[in-house]
Amino acid sequence: MIPYTYIDLFSGCGGLSYGFSKSKSFQCLLASDVWDKAGEHYELNHKNEPFELRDFSKQEDIDSVVSRFKNKCDVVLGGPPCQGFSTLGKRKLVCEKSILVDSFLEVATRIKPRLILMENVKTITSKKHPAGGLVTDKIDELLARSGYAYKTIILSATDFGLGQTRKRFFLFAVKKKNKAILDELIEGIEKKKKKKFSTLKELIGGLPIIEAGQGEQVTSYNGKNIYNHQAMNHSEKLVERFSYVSKGGGLLDVPVELLTNHLRKMVSGGYGTGGHAKNIYGRMSWDKPSGTIVAGMDKITIGRFVHPDCNRLLTPRECARIQSFPDSFRFQGSFVTQYYLIGNAVPPVFSKVFSSTISKLLGDSKWR
Repeated sequence: MIPYTYIDLFSGCGGLSYGFSKSKSFQCLLASDVWDKAGEHYELNHKNEPFELRDFSKQEDIDSVVSRFKNKCDVVLGGPPCQGFSTLGKRKLVCEKSILVDSFLEVATRIKPRLILMENVKTITSKKHPAGGLVTDKIDELLARSGYAYKTIILSATDFGLGQTRKRFFLFAVKKKNKAILDELIEGIEKKKKKKFSTLKELIGGLPIIEAGQGEQVTSYNGKNIYNHQAMNHSEKLVERFSYVSKGGGLLDVPVELLTNHLRKMVSGGYGTGGHAKNIYGRMSWDKPSGTIVAGMDKITIGRFVHPDCNRLLTPRECARIQSFPDSFRFQGSFVTQYYLIGNAVPPVFSKVFSSTISKLLGDSKWR
């Protein structure tokens, strides 16, 4: 059987395309991102698949890709940068990264694939577009004008057994003559949902126990190589603060005399009375899922990511496992680079569900 073809735009290290890449039903025509580190990691982990550095804020890059692949591709997928839509960001009205959704849809619709798949944060649905109205209004306009019908769905990683409370927005679009397929696609995805999800213990409990500053980028454990299980070298003061935090606890557990003036003000409500202070320095629990793994995992204040037993933040490998990357998927470079690539990636577990569902539907005789 001749495989179906796909293109991955804004690919990052390749989380969204992982299931397609590993499927015998699909062949990659092109993966692309603007960041050279993303390209290095895509090529490291997706052998013999073409990758190009492209900036889709530039019309010449859009036109170049469209001219080469128009009417030659079955699926265009991608996750245009979401910082402009995230509640962790400043959500400014005019954000260059926000309007890259427009760029993604321009490339995708001009290529005219059988199916378009786009991922983003769930808060995209409330984001205003710089041209007026909501981003979703612009999406509706662009797809309708290009002859595509679409459906959207919000999915959690826990829906497919992964112990992470990550929720994401997914858009599926097909040519209007095939719009009935969309209901079957969503139904097929829904049928793959699981009743149970992994605990943190099941995801990372089998890794070697290491403390701050310990571990290696490559280490042998139980007869196999473990990559990227190296902990950041926290200061003695930070490790001491962590030592006071109980499971499920956080900054409020740390004695006041050990806190900086900034942290004392945070604890006392000087920056507001929200729940943020409870999650800073937050220690995770073995029997619960992780919060959303994000790009800034190297930052102490990013959320509840202190190891359940050790006085340190999660290692890149622990984050990768929580994101459903297999241990064979390697990362390299600085901690910042590794955390950024892992946190920005779409968990491969989603990709596996999507690729298997889509490949089945592409062969449906009703898809004209």
